[in-house]
Amino acid sequence: MGDGTAISGEERAGPGTAPVLRGRVPLLGMLPALARDPLAVFEQARALGDVVQIAMPGRHPLFLLAHPAHIRAVLQENHANYRRTPFHDRLKAVLGEGLVTSEGALWQRQRRLLQPAFRAERIRRFVPAMAAAAAELAGRWEAAAAAGRILDISQEMSDLALDVAVRCMFGREQRGGDAAISAALLVVQEWMSGRFWSLAPDWTERLPTPANRRFRHALATLDAAVEGIIAARLAAGETGEDLLGMLLAAQGEDGTGVDAHQVRDEAMTMLLAGHETSAAALTWTWHLLAQHPEAAEAVRAELAGALDGRAMPEAGDLGRLELTRAVLQEAMRLYPPVGWFGRLAAGPDRIGGCAIPRGAILALSPWLVQRDPRHWSDPARFDPGRFAGGSRPAPYTYFPFGGGPRTCIGNHFAMTEMLAALAVLVPRVRLRHATEAPVRPELMITLRPAGGLPMRAERLPQAP
Repeated sequence: MGDGTAISGEERAGPGTAPVLRGRVPLLGMLPALARDPLAVFEQARALGDVVQIAMPGRHPLFLLAHPAHIRAVLQENHANYRRTPFHDRLKAVLGEGLVTSEGALWQRQRRLLQPAFRAERIRRFVPAMAAAAAELAGRWEAAAAAGRILDISQEMSDLALDVAVRCMFGREQRGGDAAISAALLVVQEWMSGRFWSLAPDWTERLPTPANRRFRHALATLDAAVEGIIAARLAAGETGEDLLGMLLAAQGEDGTGVDAHQVRDEAMTMLLAGHETSAAALTWTWHLLAQHPEAAEAVRAELAGALDGRAMPEAGDLGRLELTRAVLQEAMRLYPPVGWFGRLAAGPDRIGGCAIPRGAILALSPWLVQRDPRHWSDPARFDPGRFAGGSRPAPYTYFPFGGGPRTCIGNHFAMTEMLAALAVLVPRVRLRHATEAPVRPELMITLRPAGGLPMRAERLPQAP
């Protein structure tokens, strides 16, 4: 790998002990390599087995789990023993006590309150707003095609997903001031990524460094926007039919609802966590469709039949888009938006015959498992046929939305949003890579193309 790491034969495991992947940097172990390229480190570790300890400084030993049965044990069978990692505590500076960061009874209450808003039948009502956002983007892409302008599709998908989030969450289109929100989101995401592998103590976040000042300003911008919309809605005395309205109207079994702080935390979670994962998945889908134009043409043909000449899809159309859905699923297999996530062991456990101590962090990687030749034939090949006819992979060989009780609450929203976007954009525009440079995945908070994804748009003729 050329990153100063080594796998030493003496680190092979004895009975009941996981093998250890160590680096050559004293005291720091594999931390420098993880900060540079965690996926490369995980691929090295997998060569040692399905349960591997990755040498790290600090009081939380890190273990990689690379077998679906072990991942199922953590996320489903023994999920009560596994909690959010210390990194999630750092995210509370941004997300507060939202679904991504909360634990225990608070998380259970919030999940019960919010689950009805994310049921498939409720998400269907947002299809017109999702399609309208995509139609506006299609117009901008057609203008870019006429001008010969190169588009960064990674940024374009972030902008689209933010527009969809604003429309569906707050019931309004993006406005001029939302450019400041988009810029602030980028600053906050970069700050969160920088904290991921950092050994700096939490108090350093309060130092008046340029990076911290930029972060605080960006967070204040987001807070002012979100809290202003919430305050205006409360002052109007109406909840509305959007996600914010559903939040404000939600009530638990005890008859109590969601207070203003909790509404802010959940709204911020939806903005940051929700829009970023959909944007990443769509970005990689465009990359793969450009690499495989025959698949793009097949999707275009399916859309022509399903929409019957209409430019805008309706909710009922999306269920007929079998191939389009399979393309998205295969894109998320090859390039899962979240390349890995972690769980903290609240108590000791034994997984795959290896002892897991209390306080250990377990790394679960969709990137590794979804490309494992033991579970997928010719795993590097793009093949939407793997999901044809609603085919379901074996449990935990495919988990882009996580699994168990903490399966992503927004999975139906994300899939609906992505189907609606492709249904509008694919018939109107063809995208091609603007350069022959290889596209390299980079894992920050989500998996994105390093340096963006430059592409050229070509406007397609429309049926009369």
